[in-house]
Amino acid sequence: AEGEAGPLAGEDDAVEALDPADDDSDDDGPRPDPVEDRTSFRHFVDETLVRYPGDLKGANFELEGLNNCEVLLLDVTSQVTIDRCKNCRILIAPVNGSVFLRDSKSCMLSLACKQLRTRACSHCDLFVHTRGPIVETSSGMRFERWNCWYPGAAEHFAKAELDPEVNDWNNVYDFNADDDTTPQPHWSIMPPEEFLRWEVQFEGEGEARLGLGAPDNPVPLPDDYLEAELEQTVVEPPARAQFAERVPIGKRMVDGKF
Repeated sequence: AEGEAGPLAGEDDAVEALDPADDDSDDDGPRPDPVEDRTSFRHFVDETLVRYPGDLKGANFELEGLNNCEVLLLDVTSQVTIDRCKNCRILIAPVNGSVFLRDSKSCMLSLACKQLRTRACSHCDLFVHTRGPIVETSSGMRFERWNCWYPGAAEHFAKAELDPEVNDWNNVYDFNADDDTTPQPHWSIMPPEEFLRWEVQFEGEGEARLGLGAPDNPVPLPDDYLEAELEQTVVEPPARAQFAERVPIGKRMVDGKF
């Protein structure tokens, strides 16, 4: 599907620019201790970090200061912010709102959302399902179609109110297209031969508890893409839910709908 890319109404100043003085990602300096709560992962190094279906239920989520981590957010959210991450591989299940990627570099991200904005990033590969990605003061950003299969994906697209058939992944809007103070190219389309499929599989007692079946992907892809290289991640959901149902975390999702 084609559409007009550009800033969305009311979103232009939704997230303030980060102060570089706050950057804690310098490998040669001290790092804050890792911090994890239900809706954030911060300052982890060399870890696999997962939220499973049913963990988030429409909450906002924050990733900050991660280095060389694999992150799987496998539940619907309202908004995701990703700040100062590098050398990470990140899967973000359908988001009913925006994903903001800022001050990050050398990451691979697979995400589905209503709006994607990148700011002050470099050399990231993005496999996206969205309406017109937005690039600002970023360099070496490469775009391709959503590439993920995981249990419950089709259901999550429906809950997040994303149409699998409508994807403006290559309709990129560059705020600074003519600004050569940010190294060119600011963005490009990934060569089709570099497309890869990413499949997440569940195993163990938690797989039976969730009862979501085999990995699925509701997004149509060209036939040759379905034969592309396949990378698999196998995780074991906990036998019991990680978080009590009574804990309030979101304000937009009620009875499975926004």
